[in-house]
Amino acid sequence: MSRKRGKVYLVGAGPGAADLLTVRAVRILNRAEIVFHDALIHPDVLTHCPPACVIVPVGTRGGFRVPNRQQHIHERLAEAVAQYTTVVRLKGGDPCVFGRGGEELEFLAEQGIAWEVVPGISAGVGGLSLLGLPVTHRDLAASVMLLTGSRTASGALEELPLSGPLSPSQTFVFYMPFRHFDEIAKQLMSHGLPASTPAMCVSSLSYPHQATVSSPLADLGNAVAEANLTPPTLLIVGDVVGWWQRLQAGIERDER
Repeated sequence: MSRKRGKVYLVGAGPGAADLLTVRAVRILNRAEIVFHDALIHPDVLTHCPPACVIVPVGTRGGFRVPNRQQHIHERLAEAVAQYTTVVRLKGGDPCVFGRGGEELEFLAEQGIAWEVVPGISAGVGGLSLLGLPVTHRDLAASVMLLTGSRTASGALEELPLSGPLSPSQTFVFYMPFRHFDEIAKQLMSHGLPASTPAMCVSSLSYPHQATVSSPLADLGNAVAEANLTPPTLLIVGDVVGWWQRLQAGIERDER
């Protein structure tokens, strides 16, 4: 008798808040038999799973620290489709925006495993709309660049894929920039971005304890340290941040 051959769903859970799931994501979770989820998933998201669903945390912040973690996840997915029909790989934000969704899709395709991607709201694009911050603006920003601010195995920031001169009329969004604000600012300025360019950091986007801090690019590291922000964070740089600051100032005046 042949073994059961399942399907893997790469599901985006959105930027944080549980009610930012898509309807399709909820439908898939409703019939999930096993879910492998990252550490930053809101606990309420998992309440959409059936009582008998097997819940497996595979995020480093959730204590899943093993050598070759990504390869280990691949192996677990391959094992799961031999036992379950509906296998869910649940990721924060969108699976294919700094979520290693491409790596997992490549593995699934190589193994001949059926898959489907369920998009999610990415923190650095749709998620920023929660703040009223448009990453594009007809008069201010005609392009957006999404970058990772994470470190290498050595602990140093990777060289950013930039070519100058840069302009504040571009919007730069950095995922996972924590502990590297000063180095990111230096690299951006070395490619021509003025030190006075508006910049901001948002922590725990969409959660009740969400916090933001903004300052000129050159001073952002100190501003974030003084505000005592904690990860997960996003860094946004460009003229749209200045626009957002003016918007917030207007809202605060109206509320007085």
